Amino acid sequence: MNAAPDHSPLDWDDTEVSAEAADRAEDLLREFAAEAELDMAVIVDRSGGMVAGVASRPDVDVDTVGALVAGAFGAMRSLARELGESSITESVHHGDKDTIYLREIGPRYILLGVAELALPAGIVREKAAQIAGPLSALLTEPAAALAAAASPESEIAPPPLAPPPVDRSVAQPSPATPPQGPPTPTGPSASTSSGNNRPGYVFEIG
Repeated sequence: MNAAPDHSPLDWDDTEVSAEAADRAEDLLREFAAEAELDMAVIVDRSGGMVAGVASRPDVDVDTVGALVAGAFGAMRSLARELGESSITESVHHGDKDTIYLREIGPRYILLGVAELALPAGIVREKAAQIAGPLSALLTEPAAALAAAASPESEIAPPPLAPPPVDRSVAQPSPATPPQGPPTPTGPSASTSSGNNRPGYVFEIG
């Protein structure tokens, strides 16, 4: 792994995640990759679609990576169920050169981190746990917004009723006459100083 890899954003097809959410997820992944010294950090959905990712390897085929990540995690979930586990949150695989880390993010997404084998897997797990919550909240924002928009509370309220018309045949009380203040002085003595003649200023700052 390079000492200071340039984590370039990966290209991916459009998914149900908004462009803004994908950009923010990419920022989190870039931070995750830098802190955990990863060669690659990506988020895919369970169907294998790439959501966001950064990598220092220029030869990465994102379509293949996404499909394999989804397949590998699906196989791990099936194995866990077969062994009596209700769910699986993460898995770590050690190869000849790399450590491959997978973690479930919310109900739909999977985080992939690839690090040099010499890097302790505990560091990757710790950093992944730190961003799992923010990533899950970020990627579920669109669904939450759609659910809120479809809820009955979000329907537009009817306009308020107009007040009843006034019956002009009934004598209306005349408005009270405001008290008269002292007469306004005129002449030279009525002029103000230059610091107090700014009309319309309620507050002055600075």
